[in-house]
Amino acid sequence: MKKIYSTILAVAMMFGMQSSVMAETYQAWGAVLFSYITSPMYDADETIEVTNETIKFHSDTWGDGSFATANGEGTLTMAGHGEPKQYAANITGSVESQQFVINVPSVMGGTTINVTLGDMPATVAVDGTYKAGTYANAAYFKKYAPSADQSIAIKVNEGLESVSVSHTSETWGTFTYAAVTVTANEDGSFTLQGEGTCAMPSMQGGDAKNYASDFKGTVKDGVLTAELVVPSVMGGVTVVFNPADFEEVLATSVSAIRKDNAAAPVFNIHGVRVDSNYKGIVIKNGKKYYQK
Repeated sequence: MKKIYSTILAVAMMFGMQSSVMAETYQAWGAVLFSYITSPMYDADETIEVTNETIKFHSDTWGDGSFATANGEGTLTMAGHGEPKQYAANITGSVESQQFVINVPSVMGGTTINVTLGDMPATVAVDGTYKAGTYANAAYFKKYAPSADQSIAIKVNEGLESVSVSHTSETWGTFTYAAVTVTANEDGSFTLQGEGTCAMPSMQGGDAKNYASDFKGTVKDGVLTAELVVPSVMGGVTVVFNPADFEEVLATSVSAIRKDNAAAPVFNIHGVRVDSNYKGIVIKNGKKYYQK
Protein backbone atom coordinates (compact mmCIF):
# COMPACT_ATOMS: atom_id res chain seq x y z
CA MET A 1 0.00 0.00 0.00
CA LYS A 2 1.39 3.34 -1.03
CA LYS A 3 1.38 5.96 1.74
CA ILE A 4 2.54 9.55 1.34
CA TYR A 5 3.46 11.39 4.53
CA SER A 6 3.00 15.12 4.99
CA THR A 7 3.23 17.11 8.20
CA ILE A 8 0.73 19.85 8.92
CA LEU A 9 1.71 22.28 11.68
CA ALA A 10 -1.44 23.47 13.46
CA VAL A 11 -0.98 26.25 16.00
CA ALA A 12 -3.47 25.77 18.81
CA MET A 13 -3.78 28.11 21.78
CA MET A 14 -4.38 25.22 24.09
CA PHE A 15 -2.88 25.64 27.50
CA GLY A 16 -0.55 28.16 25.84
CA MET A 17 1.24 25.40 23.90
CA GLN A 18 1.71 24.54 20.22
CA SER A 19 0.58 21.15 18.97
CA SER A 20 1.23 19.40 15.64
CA VAL A 21 -1.08 17.10 13.75
CA MET A 22 0.30 14.39 11.46
CA ALA A 23 -1.66 13.85 8.25
CA GLU A 24 -1.23 10.53 6.46
CA THR A 25 -2.26 10.38 2.80
CA TYR A 26 -2.99 7.00 1.22
CA GLN A 27 -3.21 6.09 -2.44
CA ALA A 28 -6.51 4.34 -3.14
CA TRP A 29 -9.00 3.19 -5.78
CA GLY A 30 -12.79 3.17 -5.81
CA ALA A 31 -15.79 1.12 -6.89
CA VAL A 32 -18.83 3.33 -7.35
CA LEU A 33 -22.50 2.31 -7.41
CA PHE A 34 -25.69 4.32 -7.71
CA SER A 35 -29.34 3.48 -8.33
CA TYR A 36 -29.13 3.52 -12.13
CA ILE A 37 -26.45 0.84 -12.53
CA THR A 38 -26.01 -2.77 -11.40
CA SER A 39 -22.26 -3.14 -12.00
CA PRO A 40 -19.69 -0.85 -10.35
CA MET A 41 -17.83 1.94 -12.09
CA TYR A 42 -14.14 1.80 -11.16
CA ASP A 43 -11.96 4.80 -10.41
CA ALA A 44 -8.16 4.77 -10.07
CA ASP A 45 -5.83 7.31 -8.44
CA GLU A 46 -8.00 8.32 -5.52
CA THR A 47 -6.50 9.52 -2.22
CA ILE A 48 -7.57 9.43 1.40
CA GLU A 49 -5.93 11.81 3.90
CA VAL A 50 -6.47 11.07 7.58
CA THR A 51 -5.81 13.26 10.62
CA ASN A 52 -7.19 13.09 14.13
CA GLU A 53 -9.73 15.74 13.12
CA THR A 54 -10.64 15.17 9.46
CA ILE A 55 -10.72 12.59 6.70
CA LYS A 56 -10.26 14.06 3.23
CA PHE A 57 -11.05 12.31 -0.04
CA HIS A 58 -10.01 13.20 -3.59
CA SER A 59 -10.99 11.78 -6.97
CA ASP A 60 -10.59 13.42 -10.36
CA THR A 61 -13.96 11.87 -11.28
CA TRP A 62 -16.05 12.17 -8.11
CA GLY A 63 -14.64 15.30 -6.52
CA ASP A 64 -13.36 16.26 -3.07
CA GLY A 65 -14.76 15.28 0.29
CA SER A 66 -14.09 16.48 3.81
CA PHE A 67 -15.44 14.61 6.83
CA ALA A 68 -15.15 14.88 10.61
CA THR A 69 -13.11 12.01 11.98
CA ALA A 70 -15.28 11.90 15.09
CA ASN A 71 -18.62 11.10 13.41
CA GLY A 72 -17.92 10.73 9.68
CA GLU A 73 -20.27 13.57 8.71
CA GLY A 74 -19.20 15.99 6.00
CA THR A 75 -19.61 17.02 2.37
CA LEU A 76 -18.56 15.94 -1.10
CA THR A 77 -17.98 18.68 -3.69
CA MET A 78 -18.63 17.42 -7.21
CA ALA A 79 -18.15 19.16 -10.54
CA GLY A 80 -21.15 18.74 -12.84
CA HIS A 81 -22.08 20.48 -16.04
CA GLY A 82 -21.81 23.87 -14.32
CA GLU A 83 -20.13 25.12 -11.17
CA PRO A 84 -19.00 22.57 -8.55
CA LYS A 85 -21.79 21.69 -6.12
CA GLN A 86 -21.52 20.57 -2.51
CA TYR A 87 -23.57 17.62 -1.23
CA ALA A 88 -24.08 16.26 2.27
CA ALA A 89 -22.22 12.97 2.69
CA ASN A 90 -20.81 10.63 5.28
CA ILE A 91 -17.87 8.27 5.53
CA THR A 92 -17.22 5.05 7.46
CA GLY A 93 -14.15 2.82 7.62
CA SER A 94 -10.59 2.89 8.88
CA VAL A 95 -6.98 2.72 7.79
CA GLU A 96 -6.65 -0.58 9.66
CA SER A 97 -9.38 -2.20 7.52
CA GLN A 98 -7.97 -0.52 4.38
CA GLN A 99 -11.56 0.30 3.44
CA PHE A 100 -13.69 3.44 3.49
CA VAL A 101 -17.27 3.85 2.28
CA ILE A 102 -18.64 7.26 1.27
CA ASN A 103 -22.42 7.65 0.97
CA VAL A 104 -23.93 10.60 -0.91
CA PRO A 105 -27.72 10.15 -0.55
CA SER A 106 -28.84 13.01 -2.82
CA VAL A 107 -26.73 12.19 -5.91
CA MET A 108 -28.19 9.89 -8.62
CA GLY A 109 -30.68 8.27 -6.28
CA GLY A 110 -27.96 7.54 -3.74
CA THR A 111 -24.30 7.13 -4.61
CA THR A 112 -21.86 4.87 -2.75
CA ILE A 113 -18.10 5.14 -3.25
CA ASN A 114 -16.27 2.10 -1.90
CA VAL A 115 -12.65 3.18 -1.40
CA THR A 116 -9.87 0.61 -1.00
CA LEU A 117 -6.39 1.68 0.06
CA GLY A 118 -3.53 0.56 -2.17
CA ASP A 119 -3.06 -0.01 -5.90
CA MET A 120 -5.99 -0.97 -8.09
CA PRO A 121 -5.84 -4.71 -8.95
CA ALA A 122 -4.88 -5.50 -12.54
CA THR A 123 -8.23 -7.22 -13.13
CA VAL A 124 -10.13 -4.08 -12.13
CA ALA A 125 -7.86 -1.84 -14.20
CA VAL A 126 -8.89 -3.57 -17.47
CA ASP A 127 -12.62 -3.82 -16.71
CA GLY A 128 -14.74 -2.23 -19.44
CA THR A 129 -16.01 -2.47 -23.02
CA TYR A 130 -13.53 -1.92 -25.84
CA LYS A 131 -14.47 -1.04 -29.42
CA ALA A 132 -12.36 -1.53 -32.55
CA GLY A 133 -12.25 -3.26 -35.92
CA THR A 134 -11.56 -6.94 -36.57
CA TYR A 135 -10.49 -9.27 -39.36
CA ALA A 136 -9.64 -12.96 -39.46
CA ASN A 137 -6.62 -15.01 -40.50
CA ALA A 138 -6.53 -18.75 -41.24
CA ALA A 139 -4.56 -21.30 -43.21
CA TYR A 140 -6.70 -20.56 -46.28
CA PHE A 141 -7.02 -16.78 -46.12
CA LYS A 142 -5.57 -13.62 -44.55
CA LYS A 143 -7.24 -10.46 -43.30
CA TYR A 144 -10.65 -11.82 -44.18
CA ALA A 145 -14.00 -10.12 -43.44
CA PRO A 146 -12.83 -6.82 -41.91
CA SER A 147 -15.60 -5.52 -39.66
CA ALA A 148 -15.77 -2.11 -38.04
CA ASP A 149 -17.39 -1.17 -34.72
CA GLN A 150 -16.79 -4.52 -33.01
CA SER A 151 -16.65 -4.78 -29.22
CA ILE A 152 -15.08 -6.94 -26.53
CA ALA A 153 -16.50 -6.80 -23.01
CA ILE A 154 -14.16 -7.45 -20.07
CA LYS A 155 -15.78 -7.85 -16.66
CA VAL A 156 -13.94 -8.43 -13.40
CA ASN A 157 -15.03 -11.63 -11.64
CA GLU A 158 -16.04 -11.89 -8.00
CA GLY A 159 -12.96 -12.00 -5.82
CA LEU A 160 -11.00 -9.84 -8.30
CA GLU A 161 -8.70 -12.75 -9.27
CA SER A 162 -9.71 -13.02 -12.93
CA VAL A 163 -11.94 -11.48 -15.59
CA SER A 164 -14.56 -12.79 -17.99
CA VAL A 165 -14.24 -11.84 -21.65
CA SER A 166 -16.93 -11.95 -24.34
CA HIS A 167 -17.20 -11.03 -28.00
CA THR A 168 -19.98 -11.58 -30.54
CA SER A 169 -19.24 -11.64 -34.25
CA GLU A 170 -21.85 -11.85 -37.00
CA THR A 171 -19.43 -14.00 -38.98
CA TRP A 172 -17.77 -16.17 -36.35
CA GLY A 173 -20.32 -16.40 -33.55
CA THR A 174 -20.01 -15.85 -29.80
CA PHE A 175 -16.70 -16.11 -27.95
CA THR A 176 -16.80 -16.66 -24.18
CA TYR A 177 -13.88 -16.89 -21.75
CA ALA A 178 -14.88 -17.31 -18.11
CA ALA A 179 -11.59 -16.98 -16.21
CA VAL A 180 -8.96 -14.91 -18.00
CA THR A 181 -5.84 -14.01 -16.03
CA VAL A 182 -4.47 -10.45 -16.04
CA THR A 183 -0.82 -9.60 -15.44
CA ALA A 184 0.48 -6.07 -14.84
CA ASN A 185 3.66 -5.22 -16.75
CA GLU A 186 6.42 -2.77 -15.88
CA ASP A 187 5.53 -0.47 -18.79
CA GLY A 188 2.02 0.06 -17.40
CA SER A 189 0.35 -2.36 -19.80
CA PHE A 190 -1.63 -5.49 -18.89
CA THR A 191 -1.42 -8.94 -20.46
CA LEU A 192 -4.58 -11.08 -20.64
CA GLN A 193 -4.68 -14.82 -21.37
CA GLY A 194 -7.33 -17.52 -21.04
CA GLU A 195 -9.28 -20.39 -22.55
CA GLY A 196 -12.93 -20.63 -23.49
CA THR A 197 -15.29 -21.48 -26.34
CA CYS A 198 -16.56 -20.12 -29.61
CA ALA A 199 -20.20 -20.91 -30.44
CA MET A 200 -19.91 -20.83 -34.24
CA PRO A 201 -22.95 -20.89 -36.54
CA SER A 202 -23.63 -24.22 -38.21
CA MET A 203 -22.90 -24.62 -41.92
CA GLN A 204 -26.49 -25.87 -42.34
CA GLY A 205 -27.96 -22.89 -40.55
CA GLY A 206 -28.97 -24.86 -37.45
CA ASP A 207 -27.72 -24.60 -33.89
CA ALA A 208 -24.27 -23.16 -33.27
CA LYS A 209 -21.45 -25.59 -32.50
CA ASN A 210 -18.98 -25.00 -29.68
CA TYR A 211 -15.26 -25.04 -30.45
CA ALA A 212 -12.37 -24.63 -28.01
CA SER A 213 -10.89 -21.15 -28.22
CA ASP A 214 -7.88 -19.30 -26.78
CA PHE A 215 -7.77 -15.62 -25.89
CA LYS A 216 -4.72 -13.43 -25.55
CA GLY A 217 -4.58 -9.66 -25.45
CA THR A 218 -2.88 -6.53 -24.19
CA VAL A 219 -4.38 -3.39 -22.69
CA LYS A 220 -2.16 -0.33 -22.80
CA ASP A 221 -3.24 3.26 -22.19
CA GLY A 222 -6.85 2.10 -22.22
CA VAL A 223 -6.58 0.42 -25.65
CA LEU A 224 -7.10 -3.32 -26.18
CA THR A 225 -5.43 -5.41 -28.88
CA ALA A 226 -6.32 -9.10 -28.89
CA GLU A 227 -6.42 -12.41 -30.73
CA LEU A 228 -9.31 -14.88 -30.44
CA VAL A 229 -8.09 -18.23 -31.75
CA VAL A 230 -10.17 -21.26 -32.80
CA PRO A 231 -7.53 -23.94 -33.58
CA SER A 232 -9.85 -26.63 -34.97
CA VAL A 233 -11.61 -24.55 -37.65
CA MET A 234 -10.06 -23.97 -41.12
CA GLY A 235 -6.62 -25.01 -39.98
CA GLY A 236 -6.83 -22.49 -37.16
CA VAL A 237 -8.86 -19.28 -37.34
CA THR A 238 -7.60 -16.18 -35.54
CA VAL A 239 -9.91 -13.20 -35.15
CA VAL A 240 -7.65 -10.17 -34.69
CA PHE A 241 -9.15 -7.35 -32.63
CA ASN A 242 -7.84 -3.83 -33.26
CA PRO A 243 -5.06 -4.67 -35.74
CA ALA A 244 -2.77 -1.76 -36.60
CA ASP A 245 -3.57 -1.99 -40.32
CA PHE A 246 -7.35 -2.33 -39.97
CA GLU A 247 -8.33 0.90 -41.78
CA GLU A 248 -6.12 0.02 -44.75
CA VAL A 249 -7.50 -3.53 -44.91
CA LEU A 250 -11.08 -2.29 -44.67
CA ALA A 251 -10.59 0.21 -47.48
CA THR A 252 -9.04 -2.46 -49.70
CA SER A 253 -11.86 -4.86 -48.90
CA VAL A 254 -14.57 -2.35 -49.82
CA SER A 255 -12.82 -1.72 -53.12
CA ALA A 256 -12.59 -5.45 -53.81
CA ILE A 257 -16.27 -5.99 -53.07
CA ARG A 258 -17.19 -3.32 -55.58
CA LYS A 259 -15.20 -5.29 -58.17
CA ASP A 260 -16.79 -8.60 -57.18
CA ASN A 261 -15.73 -11.44 -59.47
CA ALA A 262 -18.62 -13.82 -60.16
CA ALA A 263 -16.14 -16.58 -61.01
CA ALA A 264 -14.27 -16.31 -57.70
CA PRO A 265 -13.70 -19.64 -55.88
CA VAL A 266 -16.09 -20.66 -53.13
CA PHE A 267 -15.07 -22.38 -49.87
CA ASN A 268 -17.03 -23.92 -47.02
CA ILE A 269 -16.37 -22.91 -43.43
CA HIS A 270 -13.65 -25.57 -43.15
CA GLY A 271 -11.70 -24.04 -46.04
CA VAL A 272 -12.58 -26.75 -48.58
CA ARG A 273 -13.35 -25.49 -52.08
CA VAL A 274 -16.94 -26.32 -53.12
CA ASP A 275 -19.17 -25.83 -56.17
CA SER A 276 -22.69 -24.54 -56.67
CA ASN A 277 -24.20 -27.87 -55.54
CA TYR A 278 -22.91 -27.40 -51.99
CA LYS A 279 -25.55 -26.48 -49.39
CA GLY A 280 -24.63 -24.44 -46.34
CA ILE A 281 -22.45 -21.51 -45.28
CA VAL A 282 -19.81 -20.60 -47.86
CA ILE A 283 -17.11 -17.96 -48.22
CA LYS A 284 -16.73 -16.07 -51.47
CA ASN A 285 -14.72 -12.92 -52.15
CA GLY A 286 -13.99 -12.65 -48.42
CA LYS A 287 -17.71 -12.64 -47.58
CA LYS A 288 -19.89 -15.19 -45.86
CA TYR A 289 -23.09 -16.48 -47.52
CA TYR A 290 -25.66 -19.23 -47.00
CA GLN A 291 -25.85 -21.23 -50.23
CA LYS A 292 -29.15 -23.10 -50.79
